[in-house]
Formats: sequence, C-alpha cells, structure tokens
Amino acid sequence: MVVNGAINCAGLCSIVRYDDTINVQSTVALLQQIEQQHPGANHIYVICDNASYYRSQIVTEYLVYSKIELIFLPPYALNLNLIECYW
Repeated sequence: MVVNGAINCAGLCSIVRYDDTINVQSTVALLQQIEQQHPGANHIYVICDNASYYRSQIVTEYLVYSKIELIFLPPYALNLNLIECYW
C-alpha cells in the first residue's frame, strides 16, 4: 500500500489516499477528490512533480473538462514540493 496526497497551502488541509500503487487511475481519483473538496472553485492549481502519470494521456484527457490545472515543479526540486515536507 502506498500513500498519495495533496496539501492545500492556504489552510494546510490535506487530502490523503491509500492505494495499492500510484498510477494513472489513482492519480485521476486523487484529482477528483481535490475537486470534490472545492466545489465552488473556478480554478484549482495543483503543483506537482514530473511523475509520468501526471503527463499521461488519461490524466490529460481528464483535465480537459476539469477545474484543475497542473503546474509542474522543476526536476529534482523536492524542497519545493510541500507534500514531501508533509510526509
């Protein structure tokens, strides 16, 4: 089992998922949870690392009709990734 999640830097609220693996399907599920937590938002910016599942065709297709926009961190910038500090 692996842990995947997101942290809202405005209120330091977290969304945590426990999945068998982190892959395209678990990533879409995480993005859906993020949207459900912010139903009134017009835009949701998710800052993420450069994992291949964020750039997959399935995630890209999901984001077309989503409020979420992914913003990618520079490679090897773990110190900029807030969720890494949270873990």
